Amino acid sequence: MDSSSSVQHRQLVVSQAAKTLLENDVTEQLASIDIVDVEAYVNQLYEECYEFQNEEDVYTKLRYYSFKKLKRRWVRSAIRNYVENKGPMKELRGLHKMYLEFWDISGKEGFQRKFSADSVEDLMKEHIRELEEWAENNNLLIHTYPHWGQKTKNQRTSTMRTDVLMVIGEVAKGLKRVQPKAHVATSTSITVPFFGLADRMKNTTEKFNQGEGTLMDLSLDLHDYSAVVPKYKQGVPNNLSVLVSNEFLAELDGKVPDLDSRDFEAFNEILSYRDISFQTNRKIVFPISKLVKKIYGNDSGKSYALTTQRLVKLGYYRVAVRNEEGDLSIFGLFSSVKISGASAIQRDTQITVTVSEEVYDDLLKQQIISIYGEQIERLKGTFAYHLSFVLQKERLSSFQLKEEMPAKRHWRQFTHSIRFNKSRKAENLKELETNLDRIKELDFIIQDWHRSGDYYFLYFHPLERWELDDRSNVLLL
Repeated sequence: MDSSSSVQHRQLVVSQAAKTLLENDVTEQLASIDIVDVEAYVNQLYEECYEFQNEEDVYTKLRYYSFKKLKRRWVRSAIRNYVENKGPMKELRGLHKMYLEFWDISGKEGFQRKFSADSVEDLMKEHIRELEEWAENNNLLIHTYPHWGQKTKNQRTSTMRTDVLMVIGEVAKGLKRVQPKAHVATSTSITVPFFGLADRMKNTTEKFNQGEGTLMDLSLDLHDYSAVVPKYKQGVPNNLSVLVSNEFLAELDGKVPDLDSRDFEAFNEILSYRDISFQTNRKIVFPISKLVKKIYGNDSGKSYALTTQRLVKLGYYRVAVRNEEGDLSIFGLFSSVKISGASAIQRDTQITVTVSEEVYDDLLKQQIISIYGEQIERLKGTFAYHLSFVLQKERLSSFQLKEEMPAKRHWRQFTHSIRFNKSRKAENLKELETNLDRIKELDFIIQDWHRSGDYYFLYFHPLERWELDDRSNVLLL
């Protein structure tokens, strides 16, 4: 944004935010903290917090750390003081005292006529429920807290500042809002656990036991593949084996680099390079430098070596899934990867990948998972990028099934999309939870989550209009 358009944008945000505040009649609350000129105050806060910053980043952090957390903390504190009968005689404690005094003066019938409640305790339960709902309603600003007037002037000043900053952020977002770019992943790459949860892991292999079942893909010779030995046996479904080409193994020293979230990134990026010829030959051709710069953001020799390794891995891994009859289906991502002049990788080295039939079908039939919004870009380089698509799949499924929030998922359900490839359950779940928090802090896909035993409870964001309209999302077909 150039300087003149930046000034115009700021002026428009400030004027519209001030207008919004005046239309919603918050002048009394602002006056209580000595703010008379609303537009000047909005302009001051824009200069302090938003000017020369990424507006979306500022708003996202504000909404999570200063807005949501404070609302929940106020409500928890009010309820705790009431339940434990301690703290200042105000808010819920003050109400309870007032109701008891009214009951003593007017009696049961007078109380019931006045408050339409059978008892003081029933009325207090209703107040607690209202406060808890208020805490979770992101459309209600902090100054709408029923007991806001009982807070100290410093608290009211601080929270009105947060409220005005929230309004500025919403206005700025609305002015820039167009249907966001869709970031997509194929159904096969999400519903088959090719990629491990941890990065930089090395695998050991053993001979693959095909058993007596029929191999559905007669073009594949399983003698050319070995099975990856899981570091944590429950980290993959029992009917599933991860296979790696013996040709790839021959080039290594027994320790096989695993597929991780960076490989998932590379896979998605490569699919975005396809052109019109893809529909007839399943091939994607591109210079390696294009992928290196996208994945690593630099042009170093090490990045070229790492990218080459990722390409090879994507071509050599397969997943075997055994059905109830014991028959095997084999899934892959790329059926081949050709690197021209592989002995001396240059910036203009051409890569030719041929996608597997499963991925080809996903793309032709638009069996894809779409994520909208630029938050996903900020998760690249972490497992949270991969996890976001898995959660989006669950979010779409939850919408389709009309599931009440929170959605309940056993941790093993995630292993059908992600291999838990650390050695112990606790390590795998810790990694999962760290990345759930990364996604939650960006305030998209999930609003919140908590764990109880082996189950995760996920509070998904409602679907946006463009997600409801997007018929390419596989679970909405």
